[in-house]
Amino acid sequence: MDSKLSLDKTATVALNYDAVLADLEAIEPLISIFPKLESLNKLGPNTFEWKLKPIGAMGVSHAVHYAATYEVDKANGRLSFKAKEGVGNASLSGLFQFKPNGKQVDIEIEINGQLRDIKVPMLLKAATPGFIKTMFDGLVDRFIEKLGEKYGK
Repeated sequence: MDSKLSLDKTATVALNYDAVLADLEAIEPLISIFPKLESLNKLGPNTFEWKLKPIGAMGVSHAVHYAATYEVDKANGRLSFKAKEGVGNASLSGLFQFKPNGKQVDIEIEINGQLRDIKVPMLLKAATPGFIKTMFDGLVDRFIEKLGEKYGK
């Protein structure tokens, strides 16, 4: 089974904006704290292959594997990424946007794409897209918490 994924999360967190920008430019230190990350391999300039540990429950489990090319816009606190086709079982694109807001930082995270070849019992197929979105929402929420742990003031 294939499933589309679309999420947009915002949060305001007490972060050291300058430290975030330094890692934004380096890319890997920032994205490497994403939850459930099993491996992150550099494929080329600003291109990384992600393998996540299996995510799931109730008979649905999927180990997301994809690659993306990143573009850094340090002046605007933005890291965008585009799926690199032909790698893994997912195609994901999106952005991480950081904007200073007084002593805090506004964060926006968008992820859009498709997960492929998800093994799902027949009875759960209708519920799977909502379940996947809920699981990814939780991962992004945890990523935002980890940003606070790593870059908190």
